[in-house]
Amino acid sequence: MVCFFWCIFFAVRFHHGSEEPRVTGTIYLFYIASTILYTDHWLYFSDHPSFLGEWSYMIVNLCVYPLYFAYLRALTRTRISYEVSLLLLPAALIALFFPLNTRYAWVASDIVLLCTRACFAFQVIWVWVRGFRLLQSTQQRLDNTYTDYRSHLLNPTRLLLILIGITAVVSTLLNILGRERFDGSLLVGIPAVLMSVLLFSLGYIAAHTILPQETVTQEEDPLVDHATTAETDELFIKITTALREQQLFTNPHLTIQDLAAAVGSNRTYVSACINRRSNFSFSQLVAQYRVEHAKTILIDPQYTSDHEALTNAIALSGFASDQTFYRVFKDITGLTPLQFRQQNLQK
Repeated sequence: MVCFFWCIFFAVRFHHGSEEPRVTGTIYLFYIASTILYTDHWLYFSDHPSFLGEWSYMIVNLCVYPLYFAYLRALTRTRISYEVSLLLLPAALIALFFPLNTRYAWVASDIVLLCTRACFAFQVIWVWVRGFRLLQSTQQRLDNTYTDYRSHLLNPTRLLLILIGITAVVSTLLNILGRERFDGSLLVGIPAVLMSVLLFSLGYIAAHTILPQETVTQEEDPLVDHATTAETDELFIKITTALREQQLFTNPHLTIQDLAAAVGSNRTYVSACINRRSNFSFSQLVAQYRVEHAKTILIDPQYTSDHEALTNAIALSGFASDQTFYRVFKDITGLTPLQFRQQNLQK
């Protein structure tokens, strides 16, 4: 019922003109497969097993993780690649082989089941590792492109990583044990409740995780790796000069494209230069300038009240929101803005 609920939810979103049809479509397919999978479980534990139920169970069991991986690729604006097709290949082979093997008994059914479980375990590991890297690279891409900390829109993906890991472990263990271990036992309630909670959580996070439309995958310029040290140093001087003298950091929606235009370069060179020379991402470097500017405002004697100083520090330093200002300031200085002001005014 949990899978069916999310299946209907994403079906409505997909068929009513979703702004992200690829993202919604892939998670929709994932929950269709999950609904079929757990319907097969229901038939099995209700003592209504059938050839079709066993066949569809093996197929969809080998489809759910590849489809979830397809969703992660769609969510992170990554092109669908051969990986998804290869991960779905075992399901396609089972779809063809299982009925023929049942008819002609080429190999023992236990061997088929063992191979299916081995393929499932491989899929789980692959999807978790690659999914982790996809989400991490997306986080890095956002931090290297924007300064308004829109990467924090992806905070739910951190929970996604944890849930994927938990689901991977639970799924693998249950698959190794086999559902026959729980047949006729009240212990079946343990994996049922656990998987229901995990699947509901995955659906909830998927329903609320949206990337900005313009965050597309950027191809790296192969010439970046061939830039000399002198060229990199010269470009970095231009970057820091532009940020300091033009105070570009005061624009709360500053992007890497804006900075690249200011120094007469392209976003790929600028991003690579910042990463190499400062060991910061673009957003982290700009945050340093914003915090330093905010410090001068916080201790400016013309602001007699704490509220006035804090309000102007936020408004004039380029932070997109109060929450971002307080969090970034504390991360960089180890103090809250008010603590910093009070300590320095006492000197």
